[in-house]
Amino acid sequence: MRTKVRNTLLKSFSVVITVSVFIFAFQNCGKAGFDKVAEETIIDSSSKDTTAPFAYSASFDQITYNSCFGVGLGNNPVYFTLKAGAYDGGGVNLTPNFLSYVKDNLKPSYPSTEVTVEQMKSFVGETVENASPTLQMALRTRGAPQQVRNPSGASPSLNKDFVNLMSDLTDDRIMEPIFRALGGVVNYFPLAANQSQRVMEATLTYNADEGMAYSLRNDLSNNGMLALTYTGPVGSSAFAARVPSSSSRIDSTGATVMDMTIAYGRGYNLTFAADIAPMTQLLHSGVTVAPNSRNPNNILVSIQESNLENPSASTGVIWTCAQARRYLIVKAEDAANYCPADPVDRMANANYRRELEIVRHHLPAQQWDVSIDRRCVVPKSGSCYKNVGGTAEEPVEYDQTLACYQGIQGLADPSVAKRCAQYVTICLRN
Repeated sequence: MRTKVRNTLLKSFSVVITVSVFIFAFQNCGKAGFDKVAEETIIDSSSKDTTAPFAYSASFDQITYNSCFGVGLGNNPVYFTLKAGAYDGGGVNLTPNFLSYVKDNLKPSYPSTEVTVEQMKSFVGETVENASPTLQMALRTRGAPQQVRNPSGASPSLNKDFVNLMSDLTDDRIMEPIFRALGGVVNYFPLAANQSQRVMEATLTYNADEGMAYSLRNDLSNNGMLALTYTGPVGSSAFAARVPSSSSRIDSTGATVMDMTIAYGRGYNLTFAADIAPMTQLLHSGVTVAPNSRNPNNILVSIQESNLENPSASTGVIWTCAQARRYLIVKAEDAANYCPADPVDRMANANYRRELEIVRHHLPAQQWDVSIDRRCVVPKSGSCYKNVGGTAEEPVEYDQTLACYQGIQGLADPSVAKRCAQYVTICLRN
């Protein structure tokens, strides 16, 4: 799965030849096994409600991209590639359609005069549409959400190519706050079985080398998407994206066919570019400057969110990838000059505290030092800037207006001796 980019390629035009290989590294690696879905639905329909709509709607409100790559980083939890979560406005809620259905079709259990939360919780698991859904994050194909994308071509693997968030949404420990909210959005689940399931958060890591990092950005800019979906019914594959039963039809052979171009969930189309970060502006005293042409497209600049049930229609959701949230990754040995610690008294400023809170969602204090004032971060272990052999760190060009080398794009001038800088970029859902 991981391509080694030799040091000689990093500094020569010959690496361009390998680009054609890297571009196709991310590919459609698995179709979810829906062969048994129709059969399973028919079996369940005799004892479960077959008309109740899907109950859940979930969304992220923060997505962070870390452009780091290098030997050994894939096994270091500090160096994720994409991290998404719900902290401020995102989360899980009950859909208006489900709440209306419950109101119109359920009768209160005596002696209550109204349908209770406990009654709704008991009911949802007995509906065909809501049987055992778990939130799942993966890279999937635009227009074909059953296809999980990864660089290996092998069958997608759990916690590598797809990640389950929390647990089954019909688990009472997860249902309780969602149903108590009666349509309000919930992003904290205090009763979850373990601490990692208490927040709605997941990471994907594809950073073994520069070829993989380049390939991921290229793929997500053209064919792939970050997707938040729900696991399929019992009998489908572990990475199946749940499809609305209303999309099913009977084909000419009498078989039930599902529309595999749609699914329950959200899609996030990501765009990357070489764009100016705050540190470069600071180095030029705030004067507007442009990046040198050798800078890679390693900054996440925009996100377009779609509803996978109807991906052609606009959701009206706006994501902001502010220039101020492009954080330069600085080597520990360069921190004194480029990323010194902010004064403690800055915590008295409410705007400073808010920005630090946002950054700490995905860059915890035990893993990263952060300067909000200089918009830079320093990892506490590992490095983004080691040579191909992983034996020593290389010099880094932190000023984007100057030439740097990024092997995947080739190198015309061998006198350019400094690596291009890497960034953590943060986008928020408005």
